[in-house]
Amino acid sequence: MAGSILRKISKAAVEVPIEIYRLIGGKYPSFVTEFRVKPTLVEVPVFMYHSVEAASFGDQLQYLADNGYKTLTLTEFFAFLKGELELDAPSALLTFDDGDRSWYDVAMPLLQKYEFNAVGFLVPHYIEKANPEDANRAWLTWEEILELQERGVFEFESHTLAHDRIFTSGKLKGFFHPGFVENPLGADTPWTGLGEAYTNDLALGTPVFEHCSRFYGKLRYFENEAVTEACTKFVAENGGVSFFESKDWKPKLKKVFFSARSELKGGKYESEAEQKLAICNSLISSKELLEKKLGRPIRHLCYPFGQGSELAVELSKQAGYESNFWVAPGNRDINRKLDDPFYIPRLKDDYVFRLPGRGRVSLLSIFLRKLKRRATKVNIY
Repeated sequence: MAGSILRKISKAAVEVPIEIYRLIGGKYPSFVTEFRVKPTLVEVPVFMYHSVEAASFGDQLQYLADNGYKTLTLTEFFAFLKGELELDAPSALLTFDDGDRSWYDVAMPLLQKYEFNAVGFLVPHYIEKANPEDANRAWLTWEEILELQERGVFEFESHTLAHDRIFTSGKLKGFFHPGFVENPLGADTPWTGLGEAYTNDLALGTPVFEHCSRFYGKLRYFENEAVTEACTKFVAENGGVSFFESKDWKPKLKKVFFSARSELKGGKYESEAEQKLAICNSLISSKELLEKKLGRPIRHLCYPFGQGSELAVELSKQAGYESNFWVAPGNRDINRKLDDPFYIPRLKDDYVFRLPGRGRVSLLSIFLRKLKRRATKVNIY
């Protein structure tokens, strides 16, 4: 039945979300895909949020409360994994990624209302840059984070230092342009440069290549700086932002790119030693900065974009982390007793309504809702 529903959605979608492929491939827990399920005390789903809106988040918490669900603290969750805690009610762990201001404005009062709690995985690079006086800021401030911690609503852990994406080949995927970033926090833009010049504040026209999370285990690719400069200079000399109002801006910029690349030396890859150093620096710097700001140990790591690797796992252990949170690590789809704490899978928050209980909604309705959000670019994360 689930397969038939998914095929219908696939035909209707212009850009099929990766979750559909995961479902077809059997990468989701049974409570998501099966028609009839019962509450259980032997497994714990971990749900993933980014920004939240009052109506939808309130409905999810109401659903959990109405059906007798408990939200676990990290201490309780890891005691369960170790086999030291028997659950007395069906339970879930609510996790939030990045550091969106809605955690303070929206999530806190609702979590308090239902006497629930959550975990926030912070990206301290952006928190450091947040201006407390900016009324339109998207990120939390340290003051707000400390208040959330003191109220006991959120526990905070690491989401790496800068949530960075890196180029992994010289295959051109596009160019940086107005509207390139869907994430309202701006944390999805790939990073370029080295040292103090390492940034994701890209100039318009910067070539964008195949990319993924820094922690996915792939070596970083560096394009010839002169090729990048040729593209950004061309945009700047031809109107800057207004250049992208032309319908043929892409072929024009591609012509500049391939012309420059044909004349100049190609790019290069980092070494394995440089890769390990970069990952270690991010993991350690994030841990140290968060511990300094929050006044407590940081023990748990969540991978940006849910993408980790065996290399990242090993280096996180060396950095002093006691667990890793992913999206879909291998074949594991839920959390049970004695599971490895370095391979914790998570689900997007949409699937809260697939938990066993009164008012459980169909898989089809969840995907139609998700596709609508993606089409309108509203809260797609």
